[in-house]
Amino acid sequence: MVLIRSRKFLGCLALGTGVWILAFFSLMLGVAGSVIGWLEIVILNKHPLPLEDKVFLFIRTIVLSLLVLLSLIGLFVGLSKRPGLAFIYSKMVASHYILLLVSLALTLVLTLRSVNDLAVDQCTNGTSNRMIIEFCSPGWSMVQGALICIVGASVLVQLYAFVMAGNFAYRLDLETALVFPDASSFRSDKFHPLEDKPLFLV
Repeated sequence: MVLIRSRKFLGCLALGTGVWILAFFSLMLGVAGSVIGWLEIVILNKHPLPLEDKVFLFIRTIVLSLLVLLSLIGLFVGLSKRPGLAFIYSKMVASHYILLLVSLALTLVLTLRSVNDLAVDQCTNGTSNRMIIEFCSPGWSMVQGALICIVGASVLVQLYAFVMAGNFAYRLDLETALVFPDASSFRSDKFHPLEDKPLFLV
């Protein structure tokens, strides 16, 4: 069921266009976040981190990597215009959105919580590498700030992507029902799609 109805993307573009545009932005955010995350994991492989920090780091990086895969599916959905696939994609976005919220919370925890100096010293291990020091040190830094912005922007983009994907699937199903009434995947007793002529066909 479509919770939030929308006929156009940004009020002027087709829903399918909105799906692949949002998928493209999500792809860019996912690639940037996952690259930073895996780079951080590789760099800190030789620098001891508390187990809790390692778990948080892996969860966030995996979630952003999944965003990349999900965005590729979104690009295909927006271009292929298949009702069944669009419906499945909207459900996948909704499920992944929960993981994004968890990832954002973990990122804020990693950034804002206090860590004793001994743990930081053990992590840096006397290195003078500025990037390693930023990865090991708690608090606001360029790297942590970038990750918070990436995850936060992904949350907003994916929320709109869920709305667009759900409405896109609903519209495609209505169009299919008009041409092939028996092929509609949405039951008319729930949505009553044919009571009035759809506004997007006017």
